[in-house]
Amino acid sequence: MIFLKQQKLRAGFDPATFTLPIHTDVKYDESFWSQYKSYLLTVYSKNTMYKSLCYAKKFAYVLQNNDAQAVLSLSVQKRLLVMQSLAALSKYLGCYDKWKLIRERYQLKWSTYGSLHIFNNIMNDQNSFSSMVQWLKDARSKLSKSYADILLYNALTGLRPDEACKSISLIHSNLGNYLSGNTMILEHYKHPDIFIRRTKNAYISVVSDSILEIAKQTPAHSYNSIRMAVRKINLYMHMAYCRKIFATHLRNDGIEQEFIDLLQGRTPKSVFSRHYFRPDFNHQRIRDSIATLYDKIKI
Repeated sequence: MIFLKQQKLRAGFDPATFTLPIHTDVKYDESFWSQYKSYLLTVYSKNTMYKSLCYAKKFAYVLQNNDAQAVLSLSVQKRLLVMQSLAALSKYLGCYDKWKLIRERYQLKWSTYGSLHIFNNIMNDQNSFSSMVQWLKDARSKLSKSYADILLYNALTGLRPDEACKSISLIHSNLGNYLSGNTMILEHYKHPDIFIRRTKNAYISVVSDSILEIAKQTPAHSYNSIRMAVRKINLYMHMAYCRKIFATHLRNDGIEQEFIDLLQGRTPKSVFSRHYFRPDFNHQRIRDSIATLYDKIKI
């Protein structure tokens, strides 16, 4: 990478005309992909590993030939998956600097949405709080109780759909090392192999006896099985609404954004939040707010 750094230091650096070395010293054979697969398993979950490996095999030529033209024509979500797989592959190969320059040259952005798109999402009546609650009620009324209660648990904890499924499974199998009895908080961080990942985390969830009872009485299901169950009742799968319902309700109920971020696995990014914001964590106030949410979404 010394070559790259030296050329970047030249006056008038322009990624559009920058000369990148052709990556020809890697033989992408079965042996290579087998070793790379083992590396990915140390970084990602099994499901994410397969996606990353698949896209790496298909788009490895981007790093080889410095040609990302085809990536530009992909849909936003697929483009991000391809970019993530190429970033991981370039780190494994030791040419991440080169990948960053390719991104600059082709103006490949990590951001999925522009400001106008975000504005439209907020103002879109089809994604409003009431419409999301209505979808949740419709889905729960048509699903069997075991699936319906997973959606309910998901909305009352604000976890990601897959996290909610794994949380219920953990409540069944290891509640003693998961629940803080004094505060009635589920401590996801004690199980980093499940909840602490490279880009998506879950730290804690404030629960009550009734929320725990929902989880205890609900058989553990995978996210995929819930998705198939929703498809069978002819509804679009919008389980991600549960997390949005949780966050929107708490914010409307006066819970500080910093606490909502914490409950949804996001660490603060502002200087104020990181270094100065130190309020008392009133979990009972949050629990009361979640109780009012349950009144809104029950059927």
